[in-house]
Amino acid sequence: MRITVIGTLNKDLILPFTGAPIESFGGIFYDIAVLSNLSPENEIIPVSFIGEDVETTVKAILNKTSNVSTDGLVTLPEKNHKVILEYSSPNKRQEKSLFQFPALTWEHIAPFVDSDMIIVNLISGWDLEKEAFLQLSKIARDRLYLDVHYLVMGLDNLGRRHLRMPENVEDWLSGSKFVQMNEDEYALLAGGCRNEVDFYQKYMKDDQVLIATKSVNGAVLVYQRDRLIGQKQLPAFTIPQIIDTTGCGDAFGAGFATKYLETGDMIASAKYANLTAAANIMLRGTNEMHQLLETMEMLQVE
Repeated sequence: MRITVIGTLNKDLILPFTGAPIESFGGIFYDIAVLSNLSPENEIIPVSFIGEDVETTVKAILNKTSNVSTDGLVTLPEKNHKVILEYSSPNKRQEKSLFQFPALTWEHIAPFVDSDMIIVNLISGWDLEKEAFLQLSKIARDRLYLDVHYLVMGLDNLGRRHLRMPENVEDWLSGSKFVQMNEDEYALLAGGCRNEVDFYQKYMKDDQVLIATKSVNGAVLVYQRDRLIGQKQLPAFTIPQIIDTTGCGDAFGAGFATKYLETGDMIASAKYANLTAAANIMLRGTNEMHQLLETMEMLQVE
C-alpha cells in the first residue's frame, strides 16, 4: 500500500522544559519516520518543499530506508523552513517560524494522490493552497486524513506563532474523512459548542470522523453510524518519563493511518495511535525514532 504525506518538512530547534537542546528534522519528518518504522511494507511518499541547504542531508537519510520515496520533495533555492520550539512546561511552548516556504499547489501533489491513504498535515498552516485541498477532497475524500494543526495559528512580524480563528475553516473541516485536532485547536474552533458532539454536528458531515487528542486524557472519537452519532473516549498510555512532547500529534496521525489501512477499524486505530504518541514522548526529536517499536512494546508491557 502507499501513503502520501503532504505538509512541510522543518528544521527543528527544540528547547525542552528540562534537558539539553535538541536539533532534528521535524514537521512531516515525524510522519515519515513513524510510518516507515511502523509499516516497512508500505511505500511512504512525502510531498513538501525543502531548502537547498538541507537537500543532500534529507535525501541521504531517507534513501537509507527501503520504503520512503523522495519523488515528492521539491527543492527551493533558499533556506529550509526552521522552527524554534521553547517549552515552558512539558506541554506548553512558544514557537517561532523562520524562512517560511510558499504553499504547495495542485501541480505539486497531483502525481501522488492515488495512494491508499493521504495525510495532509498542516505544519505551518499554509502548507497547501486551499484550492488544491478542495480539489483533492473531491477525488480522495474517503482516503483523506487532515491534521488541522497550525491552520489555527497566526504569525507576527518576528515569526512568533499565536492562536487565531482562520477564515472559512469549515471548507477544511468538512473536506476529509478523518479530522484530527488537539485540545487547544479544538477549544479555539469549538466556540459556543458544548462538547465534541455539538462540534461534529456544527462543522462535519455524516461520513466523517472527528479525532480530538487530549494529551494525558487520551483521545475522543466522534462519528456517525446508522444515523446515530457515537462518541468513544480512549485513555492515554502511562508514560514513565516525559522526554520530548514535540511531534506527538504527528505520531498519533501516522499511527492511526497505519493501523486503519491494516484493519479498517477506527477504534483499534485510535488505540494504536495513542500508543504511538506515547512512545514518541519518550524519544528525543526524530533522532531516536529508530527506537519507536521497542518503546511501544515496552509501554504495552507496563
